[in-house]
Amino acid sequence: MKTISKLRLVLAGVLLGSATMLASPTDPVETKTEYHCHHKAQYYAIRADLKDGKITIEQAQRRWQKALKELNKKEEAK
Repeated sequence: MKTISKLRLVLAGVLLGSATMLASPTDPVETKTEYHCHHKAQYYAIRADLKDGKITIEQAQRRWQKALKELNKKEEAK
C-alpha cells in the first residue's frame, strides 16, 4: 500500500514538472544560453593562447576584460 502511494506521488510530481516546463516560455533561457556560449568561447580561446605561450598572463587579462566589455555591449543592445 505504501509503495503505491509513493508511486502516485512520484508520478504526480513528474506530470506537474513536465506541465510546468511546457507552459514556461523558452526565449529568456535561449538568450542566456547564447550569451553563455559566446562567453565560454572567448574564455577558451584566450586560455588556449595562454597555454600555448602565445600571450602572457597580463595580455590574457586585458583580452578577457575587452571581450567581456564587448559581450556586455552586445547583450545590452538586444
